[in-house]
Amino acid sequence: MKINCRQLSIIVFMSFISLKFLALPSLLYVYSGNMSYLVALFMMIIDGLYVFLILDLMKKCGQKNLYEFMRECLGAFLSKIILIVLIIKYALVAANISKGLEFFVVENLYTEFNWVVFVLPLIILVGFMVYKGIRNIARVSEMICWAIVIGAIYIGLKAIAGVDVLSYLPMFHDGVLPLFESAYVHLSWFGSATFLLMLFGKVDFSKEKKNQMVKYLIFAILLVQFLYFVFYGLFEVTSATHNYCISDISQFTSGQSSINELSWLVVSLWIVAQAVQLALYCYCIVQGLNMLFNLKGNTLSILIVLTYLFLWSLIGENTIGLEKVFFTHFASIITLVTQYIVPFLLLIGYSVKNRRKKYKQGEKLDEKIKNTVQS
Repeated sequence: MKINCRQLSIIVFMSFISLKFLALPSLLYVYSGNMSYLVALFMMIIDGLYVFLILDLMKKCGQKNLYEFMRECLGAFLSKIILIVLIIKYALVAANISKGLEFFVVENLYTEFNWVVFVLPLIILVGFMVYKGIRNIARVSEMICWAIVIGAIYIGLKAIAGVDVLSYLPMFHDGVLPLFESAYVHLSWFGSATFLLMLFGKVDFSKEKKNQMVKYLIFAILLVQFLYFVFYGLFEVTSATHNYCISDISQFTSGQSSINELSWLVVSLWIVAQAVQLALYCYCIVQGLNMLFNLKGNTLSILIVLTYLFLWSLIGENTIGLEKVFFTHFASIITLVTQYIVPFLLLIGYSVKNRRKKYKQGEKLDEKIKNTVQS
């Protein structure tokens, strides 16, 4: 089953904002201080450009899936290698989301929860969504998208009065080098277009609206910049100690109980959004495994992915272990390859294949003309 362009735009939008409002702002601050919002701005613009590159490749591939398209452009061996690297990338993102969700809910919101009470239902939910397919993930994203956006804007507006604009001065106190270092170290938090590679042949572009994706991407960037402006303006030099952006900002809203309840409703919706993103990346892993091992059904792949999630939940009791795995040069290199190199390889391979095809067609035409003249 295919999804339409509007659903694709919403999935991309949710992917762009989902990981940006939990631990990332505090992690960025460690390296780039009060200029951290510029790191997010720069990387999201780069990711947006790659969205359009991958969309162009999706239109070129027609009905083929990613492996079929890569095999034609790059050959079977290199295509298998790329699939393995992509699966690793998706597995890292899924691990980040699942462990972050577990720690946020069990250790902060509901401290009396046993982790099993949260993790097992989450894994079952993810497994069901992956089994139902990308259209199911797209429809759930449609249902929750605007409620989350309105809630995030509401939380930001309620807290903006406490922002100290002077905390952003002086600008570039340590130069621009820390910004690039921060971007590289946290590269694995970005790469928000990588999942699109697993949607080759699954999108109906027949009713594509002009500039629809552009509008969603611009809105995603503006929303992230707005909440980062509020976050860093509120917490200033203590930003590195506030690990959950969206919930920490909500604590600065009005003290009225009804307002607080509404703020935590928004935070709860954000947890749902993270679960949907987890399902999206698990879906990508399943598709990758199916293509890599030529599996006909999804059952075995889904069981492998759910087992992986459960085993990952057993690792460590906090995010320290996750940081050691996720925030490494290895994770940054994997993201660099999957999002920023693979699409260009596909584009080059496709161009070379087309040139060869045209050259062969030209040779056949010349031979046909030559035979006609001789006869």
